[in-house]
Amino acid sequence: MKDFVFRMPAKIKYGVGISGSIAAVCAEYGAKKVFVVTDSMIIKTNILDAIKESFEKANMPYEIYSDIVPDPAIETVDAIADVLRKSGADTVVAVGGGSPIDAAKSICMLQTNEGSVRDYLFGGSKTVTNPSMTLICVPTTAGSGSEMTASAVITDNQNQIKLSVTHDYIVPKVALIDPLLHVGMPGMITATTGIDALTHAIEAYVSLNASVVSDAMALHAMRLIGKYLRTAVANGADIEARSNMAIASSIAAAAFFNGGLGVVHGIAQSMGGVCHVPHGVANSLILPYAMERNVVGNLEKFKEIAIALGENVEGLSLREAADLAPAAVLQLAIDCRVPLKLVDVGVTREHFPEIIKGTMAYRLLAVNPCKLVEKDIVDILEKCYE
Repeated sequence: MKDFVFRMPAKIKYGVGISGSIAAVCAEYGAKKVFVVTDSMIIKTNILDAIKESFEKANMPYEIYSDIVPDPAIETVDAIADVLRKSGADTVVAVGGGSPIDAAKSICMLQTNEGSVRDYLFGGSKTVTNPSMTLICVPTTAGSGSEMTASAVITDNQNQIKLSVTHDYIVPKVALIDPLLHVGMPGMITATTGIDALTHAIEAYVSLNASVVSDAMALHAMRLIGKYLRTAVANGADIEARSNMAIASSIAAAAFFNGGLGVVHGIAQSMGGVCHVPHGVANSLILPYAMERNVVGNLEKFKEIAIALGENVEGLSLREAADLAPAAVLQLAIDCRVPLKLVDVGVTREHFPEIIKGTMAYRLLAVNPCKLVEKDIVDILEKCYE
Protein backbone atom coordinates (compact mmCIF):
# COMPACT_ATOMS: atom_id res chain seq x y z
CA MET A 1 0.00 0.00 0.00
CA LYS A 2 1.35 3.43 -0.92
CA ASP A 3 1.75 6.28 1.57
CA PHE A 4 -1.10 8.77 1.73
CA VAL A 5 -2.62 11.64 3.71
CA PHE A 6 -6.41 11.90 4.01
CA ARG A 7 -7.93 15.30 4.80
CA MET A 8 -11.52 15.97 5.83
CA PRO A 9 -11.56 19.21 7.83
CA ALA A 10 -15.26 19.98 7.24
CA LYS A 11 -17.59 18.62 9.91
CA ILE A 12 -20.77 16.90 8.65
CA LYS A 13 -23.98 17.34 10.62
CA TYR A 14 -26.80 15.30 9.13
CA GLY A 15 -30.47 15.13 10.03
CA VAL A 16 -33.95 15.44 8.57
CA GLY A 17 -34.91 19.01 9.51
CA ILE A 18 -31.49 19.87 10.96
CA SER A 19 -31.40 23.17 9.04
CA GLY A 20 -33.81 24.44 11.70
CA SER A 21 -30.94 24.38 14.21
CA ILE A 22 -28.67 26.63 12.15
CA ALA A 23 -28.52 29.39 14.79
CA ALA A 24 -27.16 26.96 17.39
CA VAL A 25 -24.54 25.75 14.94
CA CYS A 26 -23.49 29.33 14.18
CA ALA A 27 -23.35 30.09 17.92
CA GLU A 28 -20.88 27.22 18.37
CA TYR A 29 -18.46 29.27 16.27
CA GLY A 30 -19.10 32.54 18.10
CA ALA A 31 -21.39 34.15 15.52
CA LYS A 32 -22.78 37.57 16.39
CA LYS A 33 -24.25 38.44 12.98
CA VAL A 34 -24.76 36.10 10.02
CA PHE A 35 -24.57 36.87 6.30
CA VAL A 36 -26.72 34.37 4.37
CA VAL A 37 -25.68 33.77 0.76
CA THR A 38 -28.22 32.17 -1.59
CA ASP A 39 -29.73 32.59 -5.06
CA SER A 40 -32.88 34.06 -6.58
CA MET A 41 -34.51 30.67 -7.10
CA ILE A 42 -34.18 29.59 -3.48
CA ILE A 43 -35.50 32.89 -2.19
CA LYS A 44 -38.76 32.14 -4.04
CA THR A 45 -39.24 28.83 -2.20
CA ASN A 46 -39.81 27.93 1.45
CA ILE A 47 -36.29 26.55 1.86
CA LEU A 48 -35.15 29.49 3.98
CA ASP A 49 -38.19 29.49 6.29
CA ALA A 50 -36.77 27.18 8.97
CA ILE A 51 -33.38 28.89 8.73
CA LYS A 52 -34.84 32.37 9.24
CA GLU A 53 -37.04 31.12 12.07
CA SER A 54 -34.00 29.62 13.78
CA PHE A 55 -32.13 32.92 13.70
CA GLU A 56 -35.17 34.88 14.86
CA LYS A 57 -35.87 32.55 17.80
CA ALA A 58 -32.24 32.86 18.86
CA ASN A 59 -32.30 36.67 18.44
CA MET A 60 -29.31 36.33 16.15
CA PRO A 61 -29.07 39.18 13.61
CA TYR A 62 -28.81 38.09 9.99
CA GLU A 63 -28.75 39.58 6.49
CA ILE A 64 -29.69 37.75 3.30
CA TYR A 65 -27.91 38.21 -0.01
CA SER A 66 -29.87 36.40 -2.74
CA ASP A 67 -28.45 37.65 -6.04
CA ILE A 68 -26.02 34.80 -6.70
CA VAL A 69 -26.19 33.68 -10.33
CA PRO A 70 -25.05 30.34 -11.80
CA ASP A 71 -21.29 30.14 -12.38
CA PRO A 72 -20.43 33.33 -10.44
CA ALA A 73 -17.93 35.57 -12.18
CA ILE A 74 -14.88 37.32 -10.77
CA GLU A 75 -16.55 40.74 -10.78
CA THR A 76 -19.64 39.36 -9.03
CA VAL A 77 -17.61 37.74 -6.27
CA ASP A 78 -15.55 40.87 -5.67
CA ALA A 79 -18.73 42.96 -5.40
CA ILE A 80 -20.36 40.56 -2.91
CA ALA A 81 -17.17 40.53 -0.84
CA ASP A 82 -17.58 44.30 -0.45
CA VAL A 83 -21.22 43.88 0.59
CA LEU A 84 -20.15 41.34 3.21
CA ARG A 85 -17.38 43.63 4.43
CA LYS A 86 -19.86 46.48 4.99
CA SER A 87 -22.49 44.25 6.62
CA GLY A 88 -20.70 43.83 9.92
CA ALA A 89 -21.30 40.07 9.82
CA ASP A 90 -18.71 37.71 11.27
CA THR A 91 -20.12 34.42 9.92
CA VAL A 92 -21.41 33.35 6.51
CA VAL A 93 -24.07 30.72 5.86
CA ALA A 94 -24.31 29.49 2.26
CA VAL A 95 -27.64 27.95 1.25
CA GLY A 96 -27.87 26.38 -2.20
CA GLY A 97 -25.92 24.41 -4.75
CA GLY A 98 -22.38 24.80 -5.99
CA SER A 99 -22.68 28.41 -7.15
CA PRO A 100 -23.77 29.99 -3.83
CA ILE A 101 -21.33 27.79 -1.91
CA ASP A 102 -18.37 28.57 -4.18
CA ALA A 103 -19.19 32.29 -4.07
CA ALA A 104 -19.43 32.12 -0.27
CA LYS A 105 -16.08 30.33 0.03
CA SER A 106 -14.50 33.06 -2.09
CA ILE A 107 -15.99 36.04 -0.26
CA CYS A 108 -15.04 34.55 3.11
CA MET A 109 -11.47 34.22 1.87
CA LEU A 110 -11.46 37.84 0.67
CA GLN A 111 -12.38 39.13 4.14
CA THR A 112 -8.97 38.10 5.44
CA ASN A 113 -6.86 38.15 2.26
CA GLU A 114 -6.44 41.38 0.29
CA GLY A 115 -7.16 41.87 -3.39
CA SER A 116 -9.54 40.48 -6.00
CA VAL A 117 -10.54 36.84 -6.26
CA ARG A 118 -8.81 36.96 -9.66
CA ASP A 119 -5.48 37.18 -7.82
CA TYR A 120 -6.09 33.83 -6.11
CA LEU A 121 -7.35 31.79 -9.08
CA PHE A 122 -5.11 29.07 -10.51
CA GLY A 123 -2.09 30.77 -12.06
CA GLY A 124 -2.82 34.04 -10.23
CA SER A 125 -0.39 36.35 -8.47
CA LYS A 126 -1.36 35.61 -4.86
CA THR A 127 -1.68 32.67 -2.49
CA VAL A 128 -4.20 32.40 0.33
CA THR A 129 -2.22 33.09 3.51
CA ASN A 130 -4.84 33.77 6.20
CA PRO A 131 -7.75 31.63 7.45
CA SER A 132 -11.12 32.64 6.00
CA MET A 133 -14.13 34.04 7.81
CA THR A 134 -16.24 31.25 9.32
CA LEU A 135 -18.44 29.54 6.71
CA ILE A 136 -21.27 27.07 7.33
CA CYS A 137 -22.85 25.42 4.30
CA VAL A 138 -26.38 24.12 3.84
CA PRO A 139 -26.44 22.37 0.43
CA THR A 140 -29.79 22.13 -1.34
CA THR A 141 -28.56 19.88 -4.14
CA ALA A 142 -26.89 16.48 -3.99
CA GLY A 143 -24.11 16.97 -6.48
CA SER A 144 -21.46 19.65 -6.27
CA GLY A 145 -20.07 18.55 -2.91
CA SER A 146 -18.54 22.00 -2.55
CA GLU A 147 -19.48 22.00 1.12
CA MET A 148 -16.66 19.48 1.69
CA THR A 149 -13.80 20.75 -0.44
CA ALA A 150 -10.94 23.22 -0.57
CA SER A 151 -11.81 24.66 -3.99
CA ALA A 152 -14.17 27.33 -5.27
CA VAL A 153 -14.84 27.46 -9.02
CA ILE A 154 -15.15 30.99 -10.40
CA THR A 155 -15.82 32.11 -13.99
CA ASP A 156 -13.35 34.38 -15.77
CA ASN A 157 -15.59 35.86 -18.47
CA GLN A 158 -12.73 37.89 -19.89
CA ASN A 159 -10.86 34.72 -20.85
CA GLN A 160 -13.91 32.44 -21.19
CA ILE A 161 -12.68 29.94 -18.65
CA LYS A 162 -13.56 28.58 -15.23
CA LEU A 163 -10.74 28.51 -12.68
CA SER A 164 -10.49 27.60 -9.01
CA VAL A 165 -9.31 29.16 -5.79
CA THR A 166 -7.80 26.23 -3.91
CA HIS A 167 -6.53 26.19 -0.33
CA ASP A 168 -7.34 24.32 2.88
CA TYR A 169 -8.19 27.67 4.51
CA ILE A 170 -11.36 27.98 2.39
CA VAL A 171 -12.87 24.64 3.49
CA PRO A 172 -16.19 25.31 5.28
CA LYS A 173 -16.36 24.64 9.02
CA VAL A 174 -19.61 22.65 8.84
CA ALA A 175 -21.72 20.97 6.17
CA LEU A 176 -25.29 20.88 7.48
CA ILE A 177 -26.98 18.11 5.48
CA ASP A 178 -30.79 18.33 5.55
CA PRO A 179 -32.55 16.11 2.97
CA LEU A 180 -35.82 18.01 3.55
CA LEU A 181 -34.30 20.92 1.62
CA HIS A 182 -33.81 18.66 -1.41
CA VAL A 183 -37.44 17.53 -1.72
CA GLY A 184 -38.51 20.34 -4.06
CA MET A 185 -35.50 20.04 -6.36
CA PRO A 186 -36.71 19.60 -9.98
CA GLY A 187 -36.11 16.23 -11.61
CA MET A 188 -33.59 17.49 -14.15
CA ILE A 189 -31.48 19.23 -11.50
CA THR A 190 -31.71 16.13 -9.30
CA ALA A 191 -30.49 14.03 -12.22
CA THR A 192 -27.61 16.21 -13.40
CA THR A 193 -26.34 17.04 -9.93
CA GLY A 194 -26.60 13.35 -9.00
CA ILE A 195 -24.47 12.36 -11.99
CA ASP A 196 -22.06 15.15 -11.04
CA ALA A 197 -21.66 13.42 -7.66
CA LEU A 198 -21.19 10.09 -9.44
CA THR A 199 -18.50 11.70 -11.60
CA HIS A 200 -16.70 12.86 -8.45
CA ALA A 201 -16.77 9.33 -7.05
CA ILE A 202 -15.63 7.62 -10.25
CA GLU A 203 -12.86 10.07 -11.08
CA ALA A 204 -11.55 10.00 -7.49
CA TYR A 205 -11.62 6.19 -7.49
CA VAL A 206 -9.59 5.75 -10.68
CA SER A 207 -7.30 8.71 -10.02
CA LEU A 208 -3.56 8.03 -9.87
CA ASN A 209 -3.69 9.87 -6.53
CA ALA A 210 -6.35 7.60 -4.97
CA SER A 211 -5.82 6.00 -1.57
CA VAL A 212 -7.46 3.15 0.33
CA VAL A 213 -9.56 5.67 2.29
CA SER A 214 -10.71 7.74 -0.70
CA ASP A 215 -11.46 4.47 -2.52
CA ALA A 216 -13.74 3.32 0.29
CA MET A 217 -15.71 6.58 0.25
CA ALA A 218 -15.89 6.72 -3.54
CA LEU A 219 -17.14 3.15 -3.86
CA HIS A 220 -19.84 3.62 -1.25
CA ALA A 221 -20.96 6.84 -2.92
CA MET A 222 -21.29 4.93 -6.21
CA ARG A 223 -23.38 2.22 -4.54
CA LEU A 224 -25.74 4.80 -3.04
CA ILE A 225 -26.08 6.74 -6.30
CA GLY A 226 -26.63 3.59 -8.33
CA LYS A 227 -29.36 2.52 -5.91
CA TYR A 228 -31.12 5.81 -5.15
CA LEU A 229 -30.66 8.36 -7.97
CA ARG A 230 -33.41 6.98 -10.21
CA THR A 231 -35.86 7.05 -7.30
CA ALA A 232 -34.89 10.59 -6.31
CA VAL A 233 -35.51 11.74 -9.90
CA ALA A 234 -38.80 9.84 -10.26
CA ASN A 235 -40.18 10.73 -6.81
CA GLY A 236 -38.52 13.78 -5.29
CA ALA A 237 -40.53 13.43 -2.07
CA ASP A 238 -38.89 10.09 -1.22
CA ILE A 239 -36.91 11.02 1.90
CA GLU A 240 -34.90 7.80 1.92
CA ALA A 241 -33.68 8.46 -1.62
CA ARG A 242 -33.02 12.14 -0.88
CA SER A 243 -31.12 11.29 2.31
CA ASN A 244 -28.89 8.73 0.65
CA MET A 245 -28.18 10.99 -2.33
CA ALA A 246 -27.29 13.87 0.01
CA ILE A 247 -24.79 11.73 1.90
CA ALA A 248 -23.45 10.20 -1.33
CA SER A 249 -22.71 13.67 -2.65
CA SER A 250 -20.78 14.70 0.46
CA ILE A 251 -18.68 11.53 0.73
CA ALA A 252 -17.95 11.57 -3.01
CA ALA A 253 -16.68 15.11 -2.53
CA ALA A 254 -14.49 14.01 0.38
CA ALA A 255 -13.10 11.31 -1.91
CA PHE A 256 -12.21 13.72 -4.72
CA PHE A 257 -10.92 16.34 -2.26
CA ASN A 258 -8.24 13.76 -1.48
CA GLY A 259 -7.99 11.65 -4.62
CA GLY A 260 -8.44 14.31 -7.27
CA LEU A 261 -10.47 14.37 -10.49
CA GLY A 262 -9.68 13.80 -14.17
CA VAL A 263 -10.55 14.40 -17.79
CA VAL A 264 -14.33 14.60 -17.28
CA HIS A 265 -13.95 17.63 -15.05
CA GLY A 266 -11.27 19.07 -17.30
CA ILE A 267 -13.65 19.05 -20.26
CA ALA A 268 -16.70 20.11 -18.20
CA GLN A 269 -14.90 23.05 -16.62
CA SER A 270 -13.58 24.19 -19.98
CA MET A 271 -16.98 23.72 -21.64
CA GLY A 272 -18.62 25.74 -18.89
CA GLY A 273 -16.33 28.67 -19.55
CA VAL A 274 -16.58 28.52 -23.35
CA CYS A 275 -20.23 27.52 -23.85
CA HIS A 276 -21.80 28.15 -20.42
CA VAL A 277 -23.08 24.59 -20.19
CA PRO A 278 -24.13 23.88 -16.57
CA HIS A 279 -21.50 21.79 -14.80
CA GLY A 280 -23.75 18.84 -13.94
CA VAL A 281 -25.09 18.69 -17.48
CA ALA A 282 -21.57 18.74 -18.93
CA ASN A 283 -20.44 15.92 -16.64
CA SER A 284 -23.52 13.84 -17.51
CA LEU A 285 -22.76 14.18 -21.22
CA ILE A 286 -19.07 13.41 -21.02
CA LEU A 287 -18.75 10.79 -18.29
CA PRO A 288 -19.65 7.57 -20.19
CA TYR A 289 -17.39 8.38 -23.14
CA ALA A 290 -14.45 9.49 -21.00
CA MET A 291 -14.83 6.25 -19.03
CA GLU A 292 -14.62 4.27 -22.29
CA ARG A 293 -11.25 5.91 -22.94
CA ASN A 294 -10.02 5.43 -19.37
CA VAL A 295 -11.05 1.77 -18.92
CA VAL A 296 -7.66 0.47 -20.08
CA GLY A 297 -5.96 2.56 -17.41
CA ASN A 298 -7.32 0.38 -14.59
CA LEU A 299 -9.43 -2.60 -15.65
CA GLU A 300 -9.77 -3.93 -12.09
CA LYS A 301 -11.16 -0.69 -10.75
CA PHE A 302 -13.58 -0.27 -13.63
CA LYS A 303 -14.84 -3.78 -12.90
CA GLU A 304 -15.47 -2.68 -9.30
CA ILE A 305 -17.35 0.40 -10.58
CA ALA A 306 -19.61 -1.87 -12.63
CA ILE A 307 -20.31 -4.00 -9.55
CA ALA A 308 -20.98 -0.92 -7.40
CA LEU A 309 -23.55 0.23 -9.97
CA GLY A 310 -25.35 -3.11 -9.80
CA GLU A 311 -23.97 -4.92 -12.84
CA ASN A 312 -23.63 -8.72 -12.80
CA VAL A 313 -20.07 -9.60 -13.82
CA GLU A 314 -20.21 -13.32 -13.05
CA GLY A 315 -18.56 -15.39 -15.76
CA LEU A 316 -17.11 -12.37 -17.57
CA SER A 317 -13.48 -11.69 -18.36
CA LEU A 318 -11.84 -8.76 -16.60
CA ARG A 319 -12.12 -6.61 -19.72
CA GLU A 320 -15.76 -7.55 -20.32
CA ALA A 321 -16.61 -6.71 -16.71
CA ALA A 322 -14.74 -3.40 -16.87
CA ASP A 323 -16.56 -2.42 -20.06
CA LEU A 324 -19.87 -2.71 -18.21
CA ALA A 325 -18.97 0.37 -16.13
CA PRO A 326 -19.40 3.02 -18.86
CA ALA A 327 -22.44 1.12 -20.16
CA ALA A 328 -24.02 1.26 -16.69
CA VAL A 329 -23.41 5.00 -16.43
CA LEU A 330 -24.90 5.63 -19.88
CA GLN A 331 -28.00 3.62 -18.91
CA LEU A 332 -28.32 5.66 -15.72
CA ALA A 333 -28.16 8.87 -17.78
CA ILE A 334 -30.81 7.53 -20.16
CA ASP A 335 -33.08 6.50 -17.28
CA CYS A 336 -32.72 9.94 -15.66
CA ARG A 337 -33.47 11.64 -19.00
CA VAL A 338 -30.52 13.99 -18.98
CA PRO A 339 -29.21 15.49 -22.25
CA LEU A 340 -27.14 12.87 -24.04
CA LYS A 341 -25.53 14.84 -26.87
CA LEU A 342 -23.56 18.09 -27.07
CA VAL A 343 -25.75 19.41 -29.89
CA ASP A 344 -28.67 19.30 -27.44
CA VAL A 345 -27.01 21.90 -25.20
CA GLY A 346 -25.72 24.29 -27.86
CA VAL A 347 -22.14 23.03 -28.21
CA THR A 348 -20.85 23.03 -31.80
CA ARG A 349 -17.65 21.73 -33.34
CA GLU A 350 -16.56 25.36 -33.68
CA HIS A 351 -16.27 25.37 -29.88
CA PHE A 352 -13.99 22.33 -29.82
CA PRO A 353 -10.59 24.08 -30.17
CA GLU A 354 -11.21 26.32 -27.14
CA ILE A 355 -12.69 23.46 -25.10
CA ILE A 356 -9.67 21.29 -25.92
CA LYS A 357 -7.25 24.09 -25.06
CA GLY A 358 -8.85 24.56 -21.64
CA THR A 359 -8.96 20.82 -21.02
CA MET A 360 -5.27 20.30 -21.74
CA ALA A 361 -4.46 23.09 -19.27
CA TYR A 362 -6.51 21.47 -16.49
CA ARG A 363 -4.14 20.83 -13.59
CA LEU A 364 -5.75 17.54 -12.47
CA LEU A 365 -5.38 15.94 -15.89
CA ALA A 366 -2.06 14.67 -14.52
CA VAL A 367 -3.85 12.19 -12.22
CA ASN A 368 -6.22 10.84 -14.89
CA PRO A 369 -5.66 7.05 -15.15
CA CYS A 370 -4.55 7.35 -18.80
CA LYS A 371 -2.16 9.95 -20.15
CA LEU A 372 -4.19 11.89 -22.72
CA VAL A 373 -3.30 13.99 -25.75
CA GLU A 374 -5.45 16.41 -27.73
CA LYS A 375 -6.69 13.69 -30.07
CA ASP A 376 -8.16 11.84 -27.10
CA ILE A 377 -10.20 14.92 -26.14
CA VAL A 378 -11.37 15.27 -29.74
CA ASP A 379 -12.46 11.63 -29.76
CA ILE A 380 -14.42 12.01 -26.51
CA LEU A 381 -16.16 15.16 -27.77
CA GLU A 382 -17.01 13.53 -31.09
CA LYS A 383 -18.54 10.50 -29.36
CA CYS A 384 -20.96 12.63 -27.40
CA TYR A 385 -21.56 15.22 -30.13
CA GLU A 386 -24.62 13.85 -32.00
